[in-house]
Amino acid sequence: MKYLLLILLTATLMSCSGGRNSTGYSLINDMMYSETYEAFSTNPVFYDGQTMQPPPAGTIARGHMPQPMTADGQPVVQENPYAMTEYTWKRGELLFQRTCSHCHGAQGQGDGKVVTEGGFPAPPKFRSRTFKYSKRDSYPAGEIFNVITYGKGNMASHAQNLYPEDRWYVAEYVREKLMTRGKK
Repeated sequence: MKYLLLILLTATLMSCSGGRNSTGYSLINDMMYSETYEAFSTNPVFYDGQTMQPPPAGTIARGHMPQPMTADGQPVVQENPYAMTEYTWKRGELLFQRTCSHCHGAQGQGDGKVVTEGGFPAPPKFRSRTFKYSKRDSYPAGEIFNVITYGKGNMASHAQNLYPEDRWYVAEYVREKLMTRGKK
């Protein structure tokens, strides 16, 4: 009993030292007071002297699975893995209006403000005979997804602007609503 009381008294005295913001006594000082380095500073720990190291070869960032490619380096045309609901149709339309309509126009006629007021070349109209794939059935959503992801012609990649699932929603919206408007 005497030893138990001594242990409790020692533990109480050690835990009460240093004020309310103190973590108590440090038994392993290297863990409590570790040396930190800024991201772009030199670092003597690593062989190349850099603090910020490249990721190991073959690793993929969480949530960024790369798209499969063909033997000649072209992206594979995939099917939309997401179910289209009333919400996703509205989201696709909203994202098209916010991200794409500046060039393509609200109805996909290539008459956005960037073209009419900025002097940039007009993108192809989604419902014209000159547009190579003006029929919805011959232009799958995966093709539109690839154009949004990787860009084509004067259009730059928009992969950094839209999440992958949002790119699918925009691709389906363009394919189903803008390419076939009035043709069903």
